[in-house]
Amino acid sequence: MKTSRSRAVLVCVLLLLVAIPAAERAEAFLQRGPTGGETTGTPEIRLLCLGPSPYTSRNDSMRAGFGIYLLLQQVIGDHGLTLRATIYDAFPAVENADQGRSLLRGANVLVLGASTWAQGTPYYVRRFLELTNAEYLGGVSVTAWATSGGASTGGEVVIQDTLRSLMGMGAQTFTLGQKYMVFTTDERIDPPTPGEFTLLDLWFMDQLARYISVVALAGNDRAKSAELSARLGVSQTYYQNFPRDVAALQQRYGALRDRLNAAASPTSEAWRDLTSLLSRY
Repeated sequence: MKTSRSRAVLVCVLLLLVAIPAAERAEAFLQRGPTGGETTGTPEIRLLCLGPSPYTSRNDSMRAGFGIYLLLQQVIGDHGLTLRATIYDAFPAVENADQGRSLLRGANVLVLGASTWAQGTPYYVRRFLELTNAEYLGGVSVTAWATSGGASTGGEVVIQDTLRSLMGMGAQTFTLGQKYMVFTTDERIDPPTPGEFTLLDLWFMDQLARYISVVALAGNDRAKSAELSARLGVSQTYYQNFPRDVAALQQRYGALRDRLNAAASPTSEAWRDLTSLLSRY
């Protein structure tokens, strides 16, 4: 009897030793965010993807996010930038205010992505922003992207709405010059398949990735921003360097374009491969 009681006590002690650190980790996540704030000293660019399309149930906006994320990683590696990029599926946090607020903590630049619904913002993006609107984002820079069925079916409204709400939380918002980053995935002749991205879409993703990198490293330093912009080959007047050589675009972005398009089906191996890049929380 004494031996059994001693074993039971030992088991309880071991369970407590395991449970306490786990609880502390959960509390740290809620207080500092999924990466523990800025403790690494390396500026973080964090992409938050908010849900599939309410119309098609496709994950077009998240696939666009993966494109931006992978191009960010390439820019960081190619130019030796002291930056790190992470990407999260924020949809599970839509109804969890604590998780939602934690996703907004710790990053230097936040990049939010969503699809379009009824000529505007889907309800779950509004819900996410309503539940997290008490989070102070002073000192954080924010931009956004969206996908929409057509070129004039509300994608810009999604971006305006998202940025305006984050401005109300204290964030500094920015875009690629005059360009709102809307990717059209239907209502067009080329490509004929709904949900596919074009080579030009990938060029814009790359331009956005480079501009985000400038903002993350230069902040409000105009001289540093100008130097970095020149170094990374990006400008607010992007249209002056608009690409005309399809063969060059194919060589540069063809493989990534095909990778994103192959992931249109949520049951595809390509989709599983992309979602393995998500950071967990």
